[in-house]
This record gives sequence, C-alpha cells and structure tokens, in this order.
Amino acid sequence: MASTNKTFKALILNDYAGAPYADWIKSGAKTIETRHRSFNYRGDIIICCGKTNSVGKNAGKALCIVELWKIRPMRKSDEKASGVSYNPEIKSFLLRNWRHFSRDFEFSPQRVSGAWQSLFDITIPEDVQIIPRPDIKAFEEKESL
Repeated sequence: MASTNKTFKALILNDYAGAPYADWIKSGAKTIETRHRSFNYRGDIIICCGKTNSVGKNAGKALCIVELWKIRPMRKSDEKASGVSYNPEIKSFLLRNWRHFSRDFEFSPQRVSGAWQSLFDITIPEDVQIIPRPDIKAFEEKESL
C-alpha cells in the first residue's frame, strides 16, 4: 500500500542489550514510549533506531510507522506496555495503528537543539512500501481518576 505523502515526523529510540526499545515497538511488544519531555504533535511518526548507542541489526535504520495519539503522565499500569519501571516524572506516549516497511532503511536525522528527544522529518525512499499491521494491538487505555 503506497502513501502519497512520503515525508513523516520521526523519533529515535535505541536498541540496548536486554532492552531493544525500537525493536520492541516494531514488533508491538512495546505499545507505550516514555519520555521526560512532551510535545504538541499528534499523528504518524516513524520509529527509528539510533545508530551510535544501539546494538544489533536495527542500528541506524527506520523500522516502522505508528500513530502517536495521546501523551499523558505515566501510570503504574503502563510498566508492561512501556518496558520501563514506573516514574511519575515521565510522560507516556500512547501508540496505535502500526505499519511496517517493505524493507527497513537507513536514515539521516537532522540535528535539533539539545538531545535527540525531539521529532525530526524523514522521507521514505520511493522503493519502500508501507504495509498495514492490523494484527498489532495498541495499549488499551482505561480512564482513571
């Protein structure tokens, strides 16, 4: 399934030994990303695996597209879906609508001010197709007071 707009916002995660966060999102094992900072953007983002600090085959590659649909303070119940311990000081980024690429591809992020905690633009190569993954289920948000 081709997309007419091949430029998306992107976010970098690292694959650490024992905690391959980018790969966990690609597979759907991690359906909540956590960050210390929030931003206003909601919508499709490409999940990229950092090149310098990551281990394994995903380092330096764009892995999938997900929809960032909600950002809120982390809850204790987010631990399993996020792959990190509860921390009331961080934000939970809720993801849904997984799409994979016909092939993972290398990317060149544009430097933004500060650390790589921010979004940047990335263009999908012309030969890469976007493949829906309805089998990957999002975190089921339960309202709590």
